[in-house]
Amino acid sequence: MLQELAKKDALWRRIAFNIARDKTTADDLVQEMYIKLADCNKEINDFYVAIVMKNIFLDEIRKNKTVSLNEFDVVDNHKSFELCDKEKKLLESLKWWEKDLIELTFDNSLHQIERDYNINYQFTRRVLIKAKNKWRDQKNNTKD
Repeated sequence: MLQELAKKDALWRRIAFNIARDKTTADDLVQEMYIKLADCNKEINDFYVAIVMKNIFLDEIRKNKTVSLNEFDVVDNHKSFELCDKEKKLLESLKWWEKDLIELTFDNSLHQIERDYNINYQFTRRVLIKAKNKWRDQKNNTKD
């Protein structure tokens, strides 16, 4: 088993680096993965190995209870913004249910909307496409 895993060592190190964002920690992750999977008798694919390394990393974080935020990119998705006049005009041109569906997509995937609100996936997708086309048409009309 270890010989098969060692054939893809460069891949495991890249995956570990993407998980840990630190070369020494990534090397430790790969070594821990080899130890954990050395006695494994079942078929192992690349996805399984990546999940094992991610879980080893998360277990280590839980044990230490410390994470340096400098190592990770923190993105603030909740910035306030003002709509310009064109955007307000576009929103006024949309129907009430188009606005509601667009608002639902801010926090939910289309599959979640279908599951939670019993709204057809394709219907929601078409509404979003039509709203995008309205936006594009309005944008092109104002340039002229």
